[in-house]
Amino acid sequence: MPKVPASRRPGRSAINALRTLLEQHDHIVQEIDGQNDFGEDLHVTFTEDGRVTGDMIKIQVKGGRSWRRTDGYGVPVSHHADTWTDGNVPVFCVVHDPESSTLHWANATKQLLLARRERRVLTTIQINAADRLDDVSLADFVSQARRYTNRYRGNQALRTRLGEMAGVEFGGTDIVMHFVNRWGEDLIFWQRRGEGYSTLLHSDLDWQPQCIWPEALQFNTTLRTLGSTPTIANVILDTAEAFWLVACFEATGWAREPLPGRDIGARDTADRGEYGFSARIGSPSNRLTSQRELVAAKELIAGDRIYWLSRHWNERGRLVSEVWDSVDTPGAICVRFDQLLLGDTFWPDEPFARSKRRL
Repeated sequence: MPKVPASRRPGRSAINALRTLLEQHDHIVQEIDGQNDFGEDLHVTFTEDGRVTGDMIKIQVKGGRSWRRTDGYGVPVSHHADTWTDGNVPVFCVVHDPESSTLHWANATKQLLLARRERRVLTTIQINAADRLDDVSLADFVSQARRYTNRYRGNQALRTRLGEMAGVEFGGTDIVMHFVNRWGEDLIFWQRRGEGYSTLLHSDLDWQPQCIWPEALQFNTTLRTLGSTPTIANVILDTAEAFWLVACFEATGWAREPLPGRDIGARDTADRGEYGFSARIGSPSNRLTSQRELVAAKELIAGDRIYWLSRHWNERGRLVSEVWDSVDTPGAICVRFDQLLLGDTFWPDEPFARSKRRL
């Protein structure tokens, strides 16, 4: 008689545990036959108030102690990278820990797309031990999964495609406009609500964010051999690009107004809190151009435009909205950015690349 392999038991326990959880909350689960398993064990269609929605995900399920890692769990990507990344339906990975009888999850498609944008080869889907699936957390998981599946629907589809192309993630209230010039290069105009500046993303500049605002758009007529040469943030534009930006600025002027209760320079000591060095992500940029100058943190004032490097060395502009002396760290300076409760603490002489002030 054929013998059932011992390796089958943890895998079946994992699938049964996840299937039971989902079906107890009225979601529809379709199990994929083992002979047709190409990196997906379950197809799940979500329901809401007893009604079937059009939102579906695929799930790769693993069970057993072998999937444990130091900081959680890991599922090998193997040869599934292309199908998990580029399929029409997002793929999630779920691991069942037999000792704790817990389920843990991660969005495999999202991790793979992020790795592609950062030009990394991802071999393992990382699963945080804190991302559990149970009766309490299932509603939040379903909400996140459904929101992710909707990224390719309607107008959101274009925003998602542009974000993936430029390597950024647009917020739900952000204004995003797209332009293709005569050379086939892509330009993206990005305006966040309440920010006093906009961001230009240009494929010919390797998508490096350029901090821009209406007054920075200039038509330089001093180069007689080139005629009228528009520029913005040290980027040379052609006439069509410049007029497109004029239209973008005109259409989004209202969005650059401070949000209610977020006036630039407002000093609300009760609400602003204190920033510590340990909270810092990235560092001030000191990249100089003809339109920038290097200043110390102690010279910053509200309204200055400075530049910031992320942990991945991507640069973006920030608007200084408040500067004050640190109470928790005597001798240090706290700087708040972008009219939000967002900031860092700096030593007075730390250098910043700042847009030159107009006289």
